[in-house]
Amino acid sequence: MKENEGVFEETGEELLNKTDKLCEKEGREGWKLAQETMLKEKTSSSELEEAIKYVMLDYKPDYFRPALLSLCSKAVGGTSEVTISTAASLVLFGRAIGIHDDIIDKSRTKNRRPTVLGKFGKELALVLSDVLFFKGFTLLRKTIRSGIPPEKIIAILSTIERIWFEQSESEVLELRSRRQIDITPEECLAKIRMRASELEAVTRIGGILGCGSQGEVNILGMFGRLFGIMSMLRDEIIDVLELDVLRHRIRQESLPLPLVYTLQDPKARPEIISIISKKRLTAMDLQRISKASDDRRGLNYVAELITKMAEEACSYVELLQNKNKKLKLLITSTTINPRDWKPVFQAT
Repeated sequence: MKENEGVFEETGEELLNKTDKLCEKEGREGWKLAQETMLKEKTSSSELEEAIKYVMLDYKPDYFRPALLSLCSKAVGGTSEVTISTAASLVLFGRAIGIHDDIIDKSRTKNRRPTVLGKFGKELALVLSDVLFFKGFTLLRKTIRSGIPPEKIIAILSTIERIWFEQSESEVLELRSRRQIDITPEECLAKIRMRASELEAVTRIGGILGCGSQGEVNILGMFGRLFGIMSMLRDEIIDVLELDVLRHRIRQESLPLPLVYTLQDPKARPEIISIISKKRLTAMDLQRISKASDDRRGLNYVAELITKMAEEACSYVELLQNKNKKLKLLITSTTINPRDWKPVFQAT
């Protein structure tokens, strides 16, 4: 890890800005193709047309999936150009999965704006997610026509098929764990690991498109799984700090991992359960829960997991043909430590 120590010290907004710029540069073409494909779609339904424009114009652009695909292709000696049509497909799949997640979690707002569910209702949200799935598979035909060998096309389709089952299984686990206070950190991590299958698929497909060996594709798969877990663990920390999100997690979803960890502490558990059991959660109640997660090291527990996985993920990058420092940048920007979240408690 000595080689990476300087990078790991660079945290916070500056590192995230670097990552955003990298993703936009590497992923612009894939996102552009996905956007153009959906916006040129003709429909006699003004509602569906409005919903398509909303999810492709008003939502934040998804440069991330195309960028990750491109970087993984380059890491095994491939190019960015060969990934563009497949990247656009993965963007549409990602949008569709996100809408499904919002429906299951009853999330009507995210990042202070309405979700498709919140703006258009459940029925139209389901229709739109189906459209996105079908258009995503349609775009895969461009990959087939681009001269990719048949065996690689089969490998890509098999990878997509596998993640669909694992994603579905993780959703079942999510439904079972809703509003459960007796779930363990290990059970939470198992669910998160399954959900990380999507990023493993992206990194594997990048390796396949870049004509990497089976060993390199497997290395990228392990890298992607770790990266996916880390990204979701970071979100678990943020969900404890964002009070509106924390309220929704407590009422409609599974509890965030830092809070689950804190509930294992016999000294903190009775007070937290008494708060969670209230019919109405005030801002002060949520602040107490959030602060307890910090005081009882729930946030630290998750942050330390992320750092450990970041070190392992970076070690996988070292095994690749092109030891791409840009992949390491994505990893290190996901790490988080107390100096990133302590100001939140100081402000409140």
